[in-house]
Amino acid sequence: MNRGRSRTAALALLAAGAVSALAQDVEFARPGGGTLKLSDYRGKQAVVLLFMRGSAGEFACFHCGRQTHDYRANYEKFRAAGAEVLLVLPGPANAAGYLRKVGELDEAHPEPDFSVPFPVVADPDFAACRAFNVPVDESPNATFPVSRPATVVLDKDGKVLFEHHGKNPSDRPAVDKVLAVLTGVAPAAGAAAASAAPSGKHPTLAWVEFEAGMRQARERRLPILLDFYADW
Repeated sequence: MNRGRSRTAALALLAAGAVSALAQDVEFARPGGGTLKLSDYRGKQAVVLLFMRGSAGEFACFHCGRQTHDYRANYEKFRAAGAEVLLVLPGPANAAGYLRKVGELDEAHPEPDFSVPFPVVADPDFAACRAFNVPVDESPNATFPVSRPATVVLDKDGKVLFEHHGKNPSDRPAVDKVLAVLTGVAPAAGAAAASAAPSGKHPTLAWVEFEAGMRQARERRLPILLDFYADW
């Protein structure tokens, strides 16, 4: 194969997000000052990057909170698998405020002093988001800079083992799936493919517009269930 054709093939693999590509070295801001680089873990530990939706401390995305709770509960499993977890808050984030709001999400059992055993870092200029293809909304009125959170697993040499880019705020890979990649139970390439492939048919409701639903309910003399929600 000539050099030109080889280079074209390599670029095509990178554009397709090929597993085992070497991740860029990026720098994060620590809440108390200073920085943390991905290269700090190179040759030492695998890294699980959790790109959250961001938080200036006033709000915490419900789905981010659930994922944060899940990783706190399973953190020792990640340590046993030789990995560190980095929770990334894109934009001008307030880590302490984020954790406080996550602790308040469970109204029945709030945790005012909620904390996690792994680093919570900020990506203030979205450099890390851009490096890992996480779309951001940089407009000043955006409540959350990220609407499609991502989970990325790097091996200890800095190669990408697994990527999951959510289609919406709630689309996140199960903790067990990420652990399976780290422990070798699930092949890295297969895990990445599974995250991108549709999982088959799902039961759904036949949604209608509000006025049409009210009309149908009156005509059929049926009760109505209204579900109010927000993406955050």
